[in-house]
Amino acid sequence: MKTALVGRGRVATHLKDALLLAGHGVQMCGGREGLEPVAEDVDVVVISISDDALPCISESIVLGNADTLVVHTAGSVPMDVLPYRHRGVLYPMQTFSMNREVDMREVPLFLETAMTEDMAVLEQLACSISDRVMPLDGEHRKLLHLAAVLCCNFTNHLFDLTAGLLERNGIPFSMMLPLIDETVGKVHQMHPHNAQTGPAVRGDDKVMAAHLAMIDDPYLHDIYDLLSKSIGHYDKLRP
Repeated sequence: MKTALVGRGRVATHLKDALLLAGHGVQMCGGREGLEPVAEDVDVVVISISDDALPCISESIVLGNADTLVVHTAGSVPMDVLPYRHRGVLYPMQTFSMNREVDMREVPLFLETAMTEDMAVLEQLACSISDRVMPLDGEHRKLLHLAAVLCCNFTNHLFDLTAGLLERNGIPFSMMLPLIDETVGKVHQMHPHNAQTGPAVRGDDKVMAAHLAMIDDPYLHDIYDLLSKSIGHYDKLRP
């Protein structure tokens, strides 16, 4: 299948490598700095740029064939932002970094198309690079993106706050890695609710109060307090 990629960022780079590995032809059409016209024989155009730039960039793409399917990769942007009859979404739910390899066969790809006949084309492309492919409408994709922010971006921010706290006191963050690995590993085998440990789930107010007294940063203080209250609240709601 012949594809074209618009974008030069992290997602576009990983998709390009996966598409080439799967044997697809890939035309790189540029990014926000400038675009090349899409070749007439391209089957699918994948736009992988920032959410804010999508409306402007998508209107600037020149298709060589009006029947070419055009999709974007954003989790929280509606499909209809694309001004094409044949349009859709290919959302890879993963965190990507330029200098870290990702096994795209393990990355869930969520698909949506405006026209039923286009779904077969998009599924064929998606299944050639991933073993985890699922059609999903726009409303559920936005919910999925919210969930991804909660469990990925927010969790990484807690790692960053932890690293700062430790490093300011001469303790390397690397000492936390076995704990982090075990915490993440457990949810592969049990529900996160059943994996919860710590003073909040035990209702140990004395330990939590001592921890709060040690925290000078007002944001970290509030985060600790709010998350502890949330753990205690939801623990009481579960059977």
